[in-house]
Amino acid sequence: MITFSMPLGIMLQNGPEAVGHLWRGRRVAVVGLGRSGMAATRLLRGAGASVAVSEARAAAALRAELEALRAWGIRDIELGGHTRRFVEQADAVIASPGVPESAGPLQWAAQRDIPVLSEIELAYRFCPSPIVAVTGTNGKSTAVTLIAAVLNAAGRRATACGNLGVPFSSVVPSLTPDGVAVVEVSSFQLLGCEAFRPRIGVLLNIGTNHLDRHRDAAAYAAAKARLFQRQTAEDWAVLNGRDPRVIEIGGRIGSRQVWFADNRANPPRLQLAPETLASLSESAQAVLQVGRLLGVPDPLAWQVIRSFRGLEHRLEPVATIRGVHYVNDSKSTTPESLLHALHQTRGEVVVILGGRDKGLDFHPLAEPLHASRVKGVVLIGESRRRLRPLLNGSTVVRECPTLESAVEMAAHLASPGVTVLFSPACASFDMFRDYEQRGQTFKAIVQSLALGSRLKALGNGTGRQPAACSFEPAAERAR
Repeated sequence: MITFSMPLGIMLQNGPEAVGHLWRGRRVAVVGLGRSGMAATRLLRGAGASVAVSEARAAAALRAELEALRAWGIRDIELGGHTRRFVEQADAVIASPGVPESAGPLQWAAQRDIPVLSEIELAYRFCPSPIVAVTGTNGKSTAVTLIAAVLNAAGRRATACGNLGVPFSSVVPSLTPDGVAVVEVSSFQLLGCEAFRPRIGVLLNIGTNHLDRHRDAAAYAAAKARLFQRQTAEDWAVLNGRDPRVIEIGGRIGSRQVWFADNRANPPRLQLAPETLASLSESAQAVLQVGRLLGVPDPLAWQVIRSFRGLEHRLEPVATIRGVHYVNDSKSTTPESLLHALHQTRGEVVVILGGRDKGLDFHPLAEPLHASRVKGVVLIGESRRRLRPLLNGSTVVRECPTLESAVEMAAHLASPGVTVLFSPACASFDMFRDYEQRGQTFKAIVQSLALGSRLKALGNGTGRQPAACSFEPAAERAR
């Protein structure tokens, strides 16, 4: 069991910053006014820093944010683009995760050797609590939520935060040394981490993602490995024993290791029984191992895991309408996420997918989407031109310009007992603000179908088709 008495090195490193001494009077530029950027701005302002903010979006899209900034006393605000002045006058730059490394402000900072930190790194330097950090391609948010729930059920004060939608910086003021911060960390955020040291780091899996931001798959894996760069032999790494890329990373890190999915070198007290390996998902096994390290009895952890009903936008049941089941998996932004969703969904399916093309390899989807249980594929978004050629053959394929018309088409293709699975496998930014808005939109459209009038207008099963979509068979279109 880890007692979480904080080592002297960490106290010396983080202690002054935990009360803001090192940031008082410092000039800091925050680039990007999403949730993370706003939370970082508020934290820095509370610590007495002189904060300037720069955002590419125009003022019309930022009314609420502007009101909050003015209430916090922020006056140096740049909207609609970035200029060198904001960076060159700063002692440090805080980059929101949506800002790519190629962006002007980050390049200008590098040219002048101005430190660029992620919001996660900033929050860490204020954080009084020990940290359990989770990264991976799939399952991060669920694992973070479950770890916090298991710890809270055991009487430990645990807070879930980070990339799941609650910025780390926003919860730091309420954290205490006797609590635990359970933090979801993305590859983008890890690129801006230098001192970040979780007492327990969890690497769930490594697929292919964000190749629009990372040079290649190796660079993406290297970014994930940064979770462990500051760990010592006093810390723990919880690793997937069936993922070759995770196993390779495990051979290069200096912290103690515990495995899930395969016991590998686990000591007897951390061995997973065969029935556990067979009945729990890999993410749930990781949660169980973290609970063990923190002294949570297995029966209590199992009870929390089994009672968990899932997160919004992650294989979320929405409604059953005339025997057709609608599932919202808007959090799916990679081919691996869609493959996982297909594996978890029983019976026949109609799949809605597509969105912003991040440069990912869609070829692994071709065979599963041609399976006989897939009764149709409805394509949306920018990526549909790349996806369509992969689906030549027996699969019924339709293209639709909007999510509303796509749901209508999926309802037309589905029959009672079929699941309409909305699992885009792509980013949302071509059509929506984020995956949450995309998922909320899908649910609203489905709820309108549940009223009955729109489903009746479709003439479900009568041959009437929504006029907004294209209907050429894939093979014909290819010619």
